[in-house]
Amino acid sequence: MNLGIEGRTALVVGASRGIGLEISRELRAEGCRVYTVSRSGKTDFNMDLMHEDQVEALVTALSATQPDIIIHVIGGSQGITRTLLPSSEWAKVWRLNVGIAHDLNRAFIPNMQRNQWGRIIHISSNAPRLNIGYCPFASAKAALDGYVKVVAKEFSKDGVIIAAVAPGIVHTPGRYYASLNSKEQDEYFNKYIPIGRFGRAEEVSKVVAFLASDHAAYLSGSVVAMDGGAR
Repeated sequence: MNLGIEGRTALVVGASRGIGLEISRELRAEGCRVYTVSRSGKTDFNMDLMHEDQVEALVTALSATQPDIIIHVIGGSQGITRTLLPSSEWAKVWRLNVGIAHDLNRAFIPNMQRNQWGRIIHISSNAPRLNIGYCPFASAKAALDGYVKVVAKEFSKDGVIIAAVAPGIVHTPGRYYASLNSKEQDEYFNKYIPIGRFGRAEEVSKVVAFLASDHAAYLSGSVVAMDGGAR
């Protein structure tokens, strides 16, 4: 299928490994000019976007080549796992999962509006839907899903389609589930994942590429679950 994005400029935020790395590869294979950002790894921009001045530096660096497509991959718990913590600690998790993305969207959406074409895809999680995970993280992803649905309504009339993908567990080397033996994996799958395996980053990347394409024009505000039917 021709996705119709050859020659488009894409920005992948959080692209050093896993899902972000595969998304970058997929978009390049579709003919996009891809800029990548991460706190570490071999990316075009090595920046810690938790700091607002680094967001401003990235926006300035891309001012002459504004992205048509933005993929927000960065997220996580920041090691903040307890519920009864001050809201200032929760705010760090919110910034990583929602705030950075909003700051970049705020900078680049106006140009997409002028061009009457843009795609913004957020990587969410199945944690809010299944009521699982650390409370600060699940709450931040729930806020992200709400953000996607509401902000999409505002800009879809301008050809700016904003959506999200909500993966379950995607196999990533070094994570705890990658070390489970076959019996432990089978027990986990039987309890939580009906399809009987973990997801793969390349599977997520292909769905993201579709959402970034011309064919996704009627998917504004969608949060696409990709979790093997997790329960």
